[in-house]
Amino acid sequence: MPSRQEQLLDAAIDVLGTQGTRALTHRAVDAAASMPAGSATNYFKTRDALVSAVVARFVARDRAAWQAIAGFVQPTSADGLAAALTGYVRRALGPERAVTVARYALFVEAALRPELRAPLAVSAQELRTWASDRLRAIGSADPDRECAALLDYVDGLLLHQLSFPGPPEALEPMITRAVHELCPTVTSG
Repeated sequence: MPSRQEQLLDAAIDVLGTQGTRALTHRAVDAAASMPAGSATNYFKTRDALVSAVVARFVARDRAAWQAIAGFVQPTSADGLAAALTGYVRRALGPERAVTVARYALFVEAALRPELRAPLAVSAQELRTWASDRLRAIGSADPDRECAALLDYVDGLLLHQLSFPGPPEALEPMITRAVHELCPTVTSG
């Protein structure tokens, strides 16, 4: 069971993902966590302290999610990779939409507050290492380059779909085409 502090930070992530950065206040976090007024302030004295803690919590949650995914997503071909990425994108745009929006809100905060970049960069590098290993396992001759191109594509696709949603049925062919074009050395099938 998450601690009281973790519950507040999870609520803050939800506020970011459903209401945006301007709505991220101690009072909004208290309300979202169904806790008494002043609860968030007891842990995080300033908004900067709250945002820094949110980044740390987000990174921890992200790491746990990717470790779980790594345990059961083992594509064996470019088509298998495309199917796994399509599932990830659909989930990120559907049931995990608020978390995805919060991710991009934190990226914007990091663009303005350099001290937030390091923890987000470490998390991103862990994901890239995992993804590069998967690409190598399915035949990529240049897994680091192909991984960077593919994950950057997925990031752009997610951001675009959040802002300007297209038809959901278009996702799978777009992602499949991107995998084959951006990872040309991966075995097909």
